[in-house]
This record gives sequence, C-alpha cells and structure tokens, in this order.
Amino acid sequence: MNINTQEQFELILSSSIENQEFIRLTLGKYRGGEDGLTKIIVRIVELKSIKLSFTYSYKTKEIVKNYPIEEGLDLIKTLMGSEFMSIRLFSIEQDVQLEYGKNKHPKINFIKPTFTNPVDTTPQQHDRRKKRYIESENNVYLRALGITNSQGHVVRTMEDKFRQINKFVEIIHGLVESSELAEKSHISVVDMGSGKGYLTFAIYDFLNNILGKEASVIGIESRIHLVDFCNSVAQSVNFERLHFNQGNISNYSAEKSDITIALHACDTATDDAIYKGIQSDSSLIILAPCCHKQVRKQIHPNMVLKDLLKSGILLERQSEIVTDGLRALLLELSGYKTKVFEFIAAEHTSKNIMIVGIKSNHSINKEQIIGQIKEIKKLYGINFHYLETLLFPHFFLSPDLADLINAELVSDRAI
Repeated sequence: MNINTQEQFELILSSSIENQEFIRLTLGKYRGGEDGLTKIIVRIVELKSIKLSFTYSYKTKEIVKNYPIEEGLDLIKTLMGSEFMSIRLFSIEQDVQLEYGKNKHPKINFIKPTFTNPVDTTPQQHDRRKKRYIESENNVYLRALGITNSQGHVVRTMEDKFRQINKFVEIIHGLVESSELAEKSHISVVDMGSGKGYLTFAIYDFLNNILGKEASVIGIESRIHLVDFCNSVAQSVNFERLHFNQGNISNYSAEKSDITIALHACDTATDDAIYKGIQSDSSLIILAPCCHKQVRKQIHPNMVLKDLLKSGILLERQSEIVTDGLRALLLELSGYKTKVFEFIAAEHTSKNIMIVGIKSNHSINKEQIIGQIKEIKKLYGINFHYLETLLFPHFFLSPDLADLINAELVSDRAI
C-alpha cells in the first residue's frame, strides 16, 4: 500500500477540519461484512462540543453515531482501504477523492470544490432549540403563572402547556399576518373563558412586544378568584392594556374587537363565543371546541346511518364532527372563510380541533350553504343547532328559504 498517498489524504482531511474548511466526507464502495450497510457520511455537529457525526446508511435504515474529533479521525483512518474503497472529502478549497484499486493501492485526485459557500462549513447544531415565540428565560409572567421556576426553566409538569402556548401563538402569528390585521397598528382581542390566563398573557406579550402592535386584550372569566389573580399578575408585570373581567360568555356585551378567541369553552359556550365574535365584527374568530352535548342529544340518524352509528363511541365522535361542521358552515353563512385543523392537545383534554373564521368580503352563496345545513340536519335527525337560535332566533333555518336569505344574519335582539 502506498502509505504516503493515504497519509497525504489524512493530512488534508485534518487540515480542513482545523481550518474550518471541512464540509463533509463520504465513505463508499463498502467491502465489509455488515449486512445492508452501503455508505457512511461524516459531518461536523455542535453538541455540547464539536464532534464528528457518522451517519451509517443501510438499505432500510440510518444510524447516527457521534465521536470526538480525534476519535472520529482515527475511525476514518481505520475504515479507509479496509472496509471502504472510495472516500471523498468535500471542503471549501477543493474536493479530494481517494480510491483503492483491486490491490488496495490508493490513488488520489483533486477536484474543483462542489461547495464554495462558507456557510456550508458551519457545524450543524443537533441540540439547537426550536424557535419559540414565547421564551421561558427571564419571563416574569410565566413565572408568576407557574409555568417556569425561579431559574427560568419550564416546570416539568407544565411542559405540555408551554408547548401549547407557543403553538397557539404561532397560529395567531400566521393568521394575523395573512389577514387585514397585518397592516393595523392597533388591535383589540377578547379571550372568552380565559381561565388562568396562560394564553391570554402570551397573546398580549406577542402582539405588543414581538409584533410591535398596540394591542389591548380582555379576558372574560366567570371565576372571580382567577379574574383577581390574573389582574394582579398583569399589574405586576406592567401589561397596562391587559384586563380580566368576571362574567359569562353569553352575557358579555359584544363591543368591537378584532380577534375573538374561545379555547375549550364547554358545549354551547363555544357557540356563544362565535355569536359574540360575529356581533363584534371580528376579523378573526378562533375556537377550540370542547364537549358537543347539545347536538349529541338530538341525533336520530336515518336508516342509512343507524347501523353505522349504533356503537356509542362512534356516535359520540360523529356528533363532534357534525357539531363542528355545522359551526363552520354557519360561520361561512355569516361572512367568514373557515379553516378546521388539528391543534396541539392540551394536557387536560383530548380535544384538539381548532376552528378559525376569517372575515371575508367575498360574495356568499347563502342558498347553497343553507341547503347544505338542512341536508345535514335531515340526515342526522337534528332539529336545530344552538348557534342557529342565536343567529336566527325567528327562523331556525325554516323551510321559508326566501325569508331567511333576506333576513339579517345577526339578530338585533337584546343580550
């Protein structure tokens, strides 16, 4: 074996790592005895320290092993010419190909670099934290709410809640940026059923301190001890435009608000929130429904569906689909484009469906939507959806279609 040729390659490899010119190394033409192994790709990664990361590629899987730099270099030297007959170094300066012939004599070739961007030499950070909208470090309101401890670390039992907060804020960000609110400097938000205020505080923080809006946020909550607690936290962290009021969603006086939120408002409270959002002409109505008892009690499926839904669990799940599907259609009838998608599950519930209504100026085919609603109700034997009684107290989507189409979508009745 021509030792000098292999040593030359080893010196070039070591130098490329030392001078931060190394991009990656591939070891191919495997001649070893391990079944299914085809090649190894070596990269530099940044964990707690800089390491060489070996990705072992098999026909049906990949295995990654990380080694300290010197240990990794020694492993490469051992594998070259013994198990792998083709080695290619990719660096900023040049590519270097080392090939072993039939007699395992090495031959070296120098090739123009495949990669020339210095960024390509930046170590991959395997333990880099995922981008978060709300950070835990030095976050006084998260500490006050019990999400983090005094060191700024997320409490183990609150990790799911912390992820939920960031996922929700991510959704809010996308919705705001894709709506007419993107250009508004002042935004008003109402959080119906705000509870302990985890998401309410995060929304306020994000809109004001990250997006740079002048946002006012109101949390509506029936339990006075939570209202008092959240108001005291808001004052202590100087969130001057964040307030919590005691009350029920159904009794809330719907003032103009840009965003209406109701997460896990139980059963028909979700419909009350939708109605209030429509009344207040919200640009965004964001809901995570919880419980579907009102429609569930009414369902008497026709003969086509009766046998299909004879199992209680299937009937329960179907009632959720029907309830939320009708909510989406009624939102569309009220001038909103709707999205229904899966939201990260909260730690205290398996309900992870989110319904979003986005105010639209496009024309609406009311007759078509009403026809769809009627057919769904007929199919499942449903007399009425609670949201209908709020939007159309004198009609309930009656057979007199012409009257309904000409009626106001939102009743002027006293609240």
